[in-house]
Amino acid sequence: KNSEDGSLASQVPVAMLPFQIPAQAFHDAEALSPHWNRLVDAVARDLPWLYATLEPAAKADPFTQKLLQLSKDIHAEGLRQHLMLGIHRSDYMLHEPGNETPRFLQVELNTIASSMASHAANALKVHQFMLGRYGSGDDPVGRAIREYYGVNSSKELLQGLPDNETLSEIPAAIAWAHRAYSTVGTLVLFVVQEGERNFADQRWLEYALFEQYGVPVVRKTLCEVYGEAKMDASGRLLLAQGQEVSVVYFRAGYTPEDYYSDATWQARLLLERSLAIKCPSVDYQLVGAKKVQQALARKDALERFVGKTEAAKLRHSFAGLWGLGHGEDDAEIIELACKEPETFVLKPQREGGGNNFYGKDVAVKLKELSTEELGAYILMQRILPKLQTSVMTRAGAAQVLPGVSEFGFYSVYLGDGQRSFLSEHAGHLVRTKADGVDEGGVAAGYAVISSPFLK
Repeated sequence: KNSEDGSLASQVPVAMLPFQIPAQAFHDAEALSPHWNRLVDAVARDLPWLYATLEPAAKADPFTQKLLQLSKDIHAEGLRQHLMLGIHRSDYMLHEPGNETPRFLQVELNTIASSMASHAANALKVHQFMLGRYGSGDDPVGRAIREYYGVNSSKELLQGLPDNETLSEIPAAIAWAHRAYSTVGTLVLFVVQEGERNFADQRWLEYALFEQYGVPVVRKTLCEVYGEAKMDASGRLLLAQGQEVSVVYFRAGYTPEDYYSDATWQARLLLERSLAIKCPSVDYQLVGAKKVQQALARKDALERFVGKTEAAKLRHSFAGLWGLGHGEDDAEIIELACKEPETFVLKPQREGGGNNFYGKDVAVKLKELSTEELGAYILMQRILPKLQTSVMTRAGAAQVLPGVSEFGFYSVYLGDGQRSFLSEHAGHLVRTKADGVDEGGVAAGYAVISSPFLK
């Protein structure tokens, strides 16, 4: 919470009851986690394809250009650490148009600072308590809750809540990478934003790493890394007191605002050059770019990286995606988006919420952009979920509102380009927002955390 008193905090925005979804759709999305892992690693290792795909966006977007150049510089020097740790989150919304069978369509794939995992695990405990405590009685509240979820007992209510193992799977993945570094007495570095508000989500992971695996964590901003970290002749990353870093876990570095000086870019370069295992590497981060998401949706693009069966499974989750600018046949889709802007979302190469364009703003922005500037954006089909009533709490106040939810599925991966040492589904996240709210970030102030209730 913004205050001179650093001890003050605000509650995590949370829905008081879980959000209903079809069990089959949930399990189908869950099963995609290892496929996304393999795809991210394969794309990140295919530098000619990755660079060629991002060049149009880089010409129009300085941030993408800087990240792309960072990757090129690292590989020109020679990659010291081939092991890469991924903590990914594939975000979906349930597409429910007309009488079609509901299915998840992907909103985006997050490959850096995939947040809210700790809060998602703790939200499950809230909902287990709420349904167990208030859904079991024969009073009007208990009957209303059971009727709302279509069950006859509190036992059935609790059975509708799937386990959420984020607080075991994600620390386990970081600990695995820490062990793979194979040097005794090292620690894990969390790279965090200055004035980080979402510190509690990160701290749960830090505590789990030490309590479950004895792995110590230190937190540094990019500016602090620049001021005290160094790399020795063998490539070891050392902090001020000679502490060697095994794993660098980025919870910052996904937005241009994190790189407000040359020093912050120099810090990122130092981290990438070192022997420490990065989560993510700059190459993994680039794979999460919207332009890459759109390029992978092209005909036969997935088959370059995965087999036909695996490609078909991933492609089934794709919403409509269109590239813009030089080299793209975009005239027809731009004309349609200007006529029917409510059916599209215009996305730049940004993470963190609050960057996309919706509704009439899509048409306005498309008309403002030059051909080169269009290269930094993609158009995506607007996904059409159905509304559910939700009790949303924020800053101690509750509102009962119709809302929609976005569902994130975490996965963890560790590999060196030749071998895969770890590839697992790692839990889920539900973010519910009021009808009419376009963005879905919790920390950004748009949504509340919920849990899935499987029907």
